[in-house]
Amino acid sequence: MEATTSKTLLMFWLLVTCIAAVSLGSAVETQGFGGCLMSFASVKGCVQAIHEVVSHEKFDALQPKCCKAIIKLGDNCWPIVFPNQPCLPVLLKTVCKVLGMVVKVENVAAAP
Repeated sequence: MEATTSKTLLMFWLLVTCIAAVSLGSAVETQGFGGCLMSFASVKGCVQAIHEVVSHEKFDALQPKCCKAIIKLGDNCWPIVFPNQPCLPVLLKTVCKVLGMVVKVENVAAAP
């Protein structure tokens, strides 16, 4: 029960933070934030997988499509989406590499 409550509070906090950032930003900042956030949100289960990696160290939660979104996310987006976690991009990219997802992503990206 405690894990569910903790997960719910984290998701609520993320939602409130996103809404606050969108409503307080300028049109250009909002567009950038929305585009950065959609990189993860558009991949089914990616947000939850990132949460599992960060909170519970379940590294195998990341799937190839999520790793593709992680690797393709621009460096300027990381501080927007995860403002207080400067090591998160390195962690996630490393997990994808260790799990062998990078090779699969590069092959998918290179396909015509």
